[in-house]
Amino acid sequence: MRTKLILAALLLILLSLSAGAYWYRAQNVKLTDKDTLLVGDFANSTGDPVFEGSLREALSIGLAQSPLLNLISAAKVDETLRSQGLPISTPVTREFAPKLCSQLGATVFLTGAITKDSSSYGLKLNTFQCATSREIARVTTESKGKDGVVHALGDAAAKLRSELGETADSLRTFNVPLERASSSSVDALQSFAEGRRLTHESGSLEAVPALKKAIELDPRFALARSNLAVSYYNLNQNALATDNIRQAFELADRQTVRDRLHITTLYYDLGTGDIRKAIQSYQQWVELYPRDDIAKGNLASEYFLVGDYEQAANFASQALRLDAGSVAWYENVAAADIALLRLEEARNIINLGFSRKLDDTAMHTALYALAFLRGDDQGMRQEMEWSVGKAGGEDAMLALQADTEAYAGHLQRAQELSRRAVQVAQAANLAEPAAIWQGLSALRDAVYGKMQGARAGADQMLDLAPNSRDAQILAILVLARTGDSARAKAMLADLAATHVSNTLVQSAWLPTIRAQANLVAQKPAQAVESLETAKPYERGQLIGNLSYP
Repeated sequence: MRTKLILAALLLILLSLSAGAYWYRAQNVKLTDKDTLLVGDFANSTGDPVFEGSLREALSIGLAQSPLLNLISAAKVDETLRSQGLPISTPVTREFAPKLCSQLGATVFLTGAITKDSSSYGLKLNTFQCATSREIARVTTESKGKDGVVHALGDAAAKLRSELGETADSLRTFNVPLERASSSSVDALQSFAEGRRLTHESGSLEAVPALKKAIELDPRFALARSNLAVSYYNLNQNALATDNIRQAFELADRQTVRDRLHITTLYYDLGTGDIRKAIQSYQQWVELYPRDDIAKGNLASEYFLVGDYEQAANFASQALRLDAGSVAWYENVAAADIALLRLEEARNIINLGFSRKLDDTAMHTALYALAFLRGDDQGMRQEMEWSVGKAGGEDAMLALQADTEAYAGHLQRAQELSRRAVQVAQAANLAEPAAIWQGLSALRDAVYGKMQGARAGADQMLDLAPNSRDAQILAILVLARTGDSARAKAMLADLAATHVSNTLVQSAWLPTIRAQANLVAQKPAQAVESLETAKPYERGQLIGNLSYP
């Protein structure tokens, strides 16, 4: 009997060796859906800085495949560090992690280590209970070279998921190899991690260069492309957003189940514009991963498009409760509250974000809107002063101020502010926002009977961003308003053919433009008939914020 036991033990060791990973379970602890996991940093003794940040990002992608594990988001960790007056670059080490657990609501934390011996790399993952700091699981593995580090880390992550209680069936369903789910290039992962950090810390504009670099290093890095698409969308660069999300969507074999759901919803949202399919996909995502704040926060954005602000407020609030460190959710809740005229609630939620040391252009444009609704000139000036010199912020605020002056009947002042908004956007290489500000100015001219200036503005808009859907829509609307029916009709036909699946184009913009043409042609009955189709979308935000996990 003793010989059999020894042979059995040897067999287990050999099986572990052949798998390339070893695990150790200190206690028989299985996680439940009530547990939350803080992913900490890797102790890097290799001397190679490329592993700083990249391994933590890759490991998070691997673990996030699991429907069981509830990971604390990087944004929430950053927000907690800021609240303590610490740099967000502060490493979450084995010693420091327990101090963060209570503030983050974490019950378990994980740290890692990477070492180098000649050409081999050793990886170790250690998981601890927050309350006692007792180790509950440990996995070690190795890679024969740098190119295999990501694959080895993915294997270790899968072993750890099993040790923490995930079933074999779940692992078979939700375990895309990590080098496919992210990138086999550690350099690309480091740039991706930097882009994600900048998105949370400084906003979309600052994140774009790092995300583009990640794609240059690995053109098949689907997550980098989808994150870049969201950044472009939030910068009103919709043509670039559409192109990048289409390319990410085509890389279906390089995505986890969770990320595939995300990219699919973004494809319907930013790519085809099919709102019905986007909402259905988000709802599926919410059902499969109910604790995912991104699913709920971006579903709120879909309800903004159709003007259902109660639902937008509902899902944005749920997202904020799940992750209080994401600036986008404060913006979405505030925007919904403003649309519902819950002005004090909107101000409170923005101030709550500021108290957590979060800041972004959209928070200040919301404050400007609140000041406008209250007739608070000083409040509007204060937000204008904040925006000066801020790329992606100053142009948007100038455009808002232009609309404010036009509302008061100060048309010459409005025109000057719009001109400055276009110039500032161009200086920041934001071609599509520049075109939109030009288009809104041209439409304003058309409304006030300045037909020559309006037509010239439409031409300038198309010169600024010829591939922009929103610029094309505004240009056609201006041309229809100014009576250039032949050109408007030809461009409208092209728009309809190019965006055949786009809900807002087909169901809101086409009938609106046709109604405008009918009014110019003195056919009011036909105009009213056309507008019946657009009626369900009349409260929607039709000119393009999304987030990313």
